[in-house]
Amino acid sequence: MNIVIIEDEPLAAEKLVNYVTRFDANANVLKICDKVADVIAFFQTEPEVDLIFSDIELLDGQVFNAFEEIDLPCPVIFTTSYNAFWTQAFDNQGIAYLLKPFTYKRFTSAMTNYESLKANLTQTKQLIQNQSTKRYKSRFLLKHANAVSILNVEDVVCIRAASGVLSAYDNAGNHHLLSGNSMTELEAELNPEHFFRLNRSDIVNIHFVTSFENYGKETLAVNLNHINEPLITSKTRTSEFKKWLAS
Repeated sequence: MNIVIIEDEPLAAEKLVNYVTRFDANANVLKICDKVADVIAFFQTEPEVDLIFSDIELLDGQVFNAFEEIDLPCPVIFTTSYNAFWTQAFDNQGIAYLLKPFTYKRFTSAMTNYESLKANLTQTKQLIQNQSTKRYKSRFLLKHANAVSILNVEDVVCIRAASGVLSAYDNAGNHHLLSGNSMTELEAELNPEHFFRLNRSDIVNIHFVTSFENYGKETLAVNLNHINEPLITSKTRTSEFKKWLAS
């Protein structure tokens, strides 16, 4: 963990260094800055910093003057003798506000908060990455008596379930029996940007939706190319369907 300390009092800076190394023996204090000018000059080099500890009143002005000139690369834990800067602190990526003199217990509480935020952010980034790199089904293999044919997913207008049997309807007006998946399993294999489950029995391809209109209370009749009858949304899916179409 790379840390920068912004502090104009040598004893306070030394105390922070001791607290940091006590909390994490592998932590690396990259720099101790005591002036606004030093802060600006250091961060203009674009260092890799995980966390900043910052006093507010420095030798040549307030640290906020420096933060206005740079892009803060990480969260900030503020350490100050003044309690009048809460709002500005949290407007500048502050995650904790330690009033001097503070104990090691208060320090560890702030660090625990930082580690929790970092873990949540890492998890969120991983979920986004997984979502963006996930490979969705691109074709169906259709088994016949003596052969296997291929149906590209992009040609599927909708998928319907009846009596436990799934059928894919294509853009040529044909329908094909699908095997090996439940409706829920198949829904998870299809790209949610292109396919939407209207109800328990119907999944539609956005590229073939032509229109929709109100159908009873809180439901819609959805019209598709190559399908003679409209498909009806369930009450619980109507709102999400509208959002999906508009996205």
